[in-house]
Amino acid sequence: MISLSLSHLVLGLILGLRHAFEADHIAAVAAIVARERNPLRSSFIGGFWGVGHLTSLLLVGLPVVGFGLRFPHELDLPLELGVAAMIIFLGVGGLARSASSAPSHAHPHPVRSLARRPFWVGAAHGLAGSGALTLVILATMPSRAAGLVYLGSFGVGSVAGMMVASTTLSIPLAIWGPDGTGGARTLSRAVSLASVVFGIYYGVSTIAAAMARHPLS
Repeated sequence: MISLSLSHLVLGLILGLRHAFEADHIAAVAAIVARERNPLRSSFIGGFWGVGHLTSLLLVGLPVVGFGLRFPHELDLPLELGVAAMIIFLGVGGLARSASSAPSHAHPHPVRSLARRPFWVGAAHGLAGSGALTLVILATMPSRAAGLVYLGSFGVGSVAGMMVASTTLSIPLAIWGPDGTGGARTLSRAVSLASVVFGIYYGVSTIAAAMARHPLS
């Protein structure tokens, strides 16, 4: 029993780390850390994203694992489209800030202000991806205890993975210097523009996949 739980713990951690590096997650967090020049603060941003992701994951996953409830498939499409819209919104916001003639203020934001946006972005991503994840848990876990171990370790792995990802994304910005310099501003614009492009692609591909599963005729 102990070895079985340990195997689900390790599996959850590994898949959680991998999950953090999915393209839509990276695009959303990159749009947020594009204005950060401090890798440590960027790491906190990634951690707050992971905590938000874990929170929504538990809100959806615990009833599924504990009571056998099913996540309604009808919510998959609107939630995924909501994620696409959010990525576009974050990218457009970054472009608007970089296009402003006024230099960015240099004083650090308090922790609560720093946490708010990545937490809710992570929570939205967790809701969008939890439907398929919880179905996998129900189909493969041999017991409720194993499902709970997997669910918790998956969330912890996602937090750790996103902290690594956000820190790595901020290092080039820290090297290029303050936001007012041309190189850093160009890089921030490129990251924000890439987020907008990916958000559009993600939304279009989501709609195309839904239409392929449920053709109109």
